[in-house]
Amino acid sequence: MAKFNYKGQDSTGKSVSGMIEAGDRKSAITLLRNRGINATSLLESTVSTAKKSRFSISLGTSGSKIALNFLQKFLQLHAGGLPVGDAIKIMRMRLNNPQEKRIAETIHKDVCEGKTIAASMHGFPEVFTNNTVCMIEAGEKTGNLVAVIRNLIDFLEMKQSIKKKFIAGMAYPATVCVIGFVVSLVFLFFVMPRLQKMLTSMGGDLPAITKCLVMVSNFALHYWWGILAVTLLVIVGFFAYKSTPSGKFNLHKWSLHIPIVGIIIKENFYCQAANLLATLLGSGINTTEAMTLAEGASDNLFFRKRFIESKKMVLDGVSMTQAFEQNEIFPDLGLDLLSVGENTGDLASSFREVFKIYHTALLDHLAMLSTTVTVIAMGTAFSLVAILAISVITSVLRMTSSIHM
Repeated sequence: MAKFNYKGQDSTGKSVSGMIEAGDRKSAITLLRNRGINATSLLESTVSTAKKSRFSISLGTSGSKIALNFLQKFLQLHAGGLPVGDAIKIMRMRLNNPQEKRIAETIHKDVCEGKTIAASMHGFPEVFTNNTVCMIEAGEKTGNLVAVIRNLIDFLEMKQSIKKKFIAGMAYPATVCVIGFVVSLVFLFFVMPRLQKMLTSMGGDLPAITKCLVMVSNFALHYWWGILAVTLLVIVGFFAYKSTPSGKFNLHKWSLHIPIVGIIIKENFYCQAANLLATLLGSGINTTEAMTLAEGASDNLFFRKRFIESKKMVLDGVSMTQAFEQNEIFPDLGLDLLSVGENTGDLASSFREVFKIYHTALLDHLAMLSTTVTVIAMGTAFSLVAILAISVITSVLRMTSSIHM
């Protein structure tokens, strides 16, 4: 008996989800219908495959890059006229990357057994995100797989480009912070104790700023174990709290209030949701099913909860714009564009415009974050060096004056 994760609607129109055991997909659908559930998504549980992929991915390239490379090669073959099964078969034989080859072998085996590509990709969560799987599933359902994958590749390439630029921008301030931290440690643990002994032996008095640094140095030297213990307790407590459902939800909610970072998280959600819904609706998926497929695409649990609440309102007959407005899914500008799309019957185009607007805003705020972090890092490093330099200079001056006297 196989296990299937399902999403759907019951006889009252209420959204339901869960797991069911059946001999195959057809039997699972029949069992759900007997329970009065109309399944909109049915994926076979592949725990063992997921575990295997976690091991392999952790040893090599990042999952997002593997997904992009895999989809690019698949598109070249499938768009050239090869059926899905033949394209995956050729990839399985010709791929050199062991991680990509394992994925191709698993997908080819699953496709030969009658599964969809999306269902097979679901077994590699470290490579193919929910967003990716939803778009592939939509392409398979509507027969627009090539167009959907092209859109998905463009989106993944854009994310990779943003990620590279952000990492490159953060490399310099990170290096400055590390160097400043190391210099401070060397000064506090090695230089300052020796400087104190020299001045004490010569009968000189330490300047106020040097006394403060000596106190910090002595405290760190004598109670380093306490500092380490408190640090470990804070880290363990943080991850323990994050592992609970309420803790993870609250952390995702609180992260939205962090200056600049919160704005970036929101705009990233706007871009992901708008791009996914534009692709789903543009592929011929109806509004209800598109929202059902898209509800798990966001990594932020706070936004995911609001999106699910919006979907329930749409099922009750409320317009998408009103549902999004009540649950604060998009800002006013995005809602105005969606209202126009609903009035003209072209929501897909409206979501594309929403994506363009907040993609540009996201790039601007990422640049602002990089600049802010650089300024803070440089300011902090300069302040530390200045304090240490002033301490050494005043101590030396005090020592020379005591020698002269």
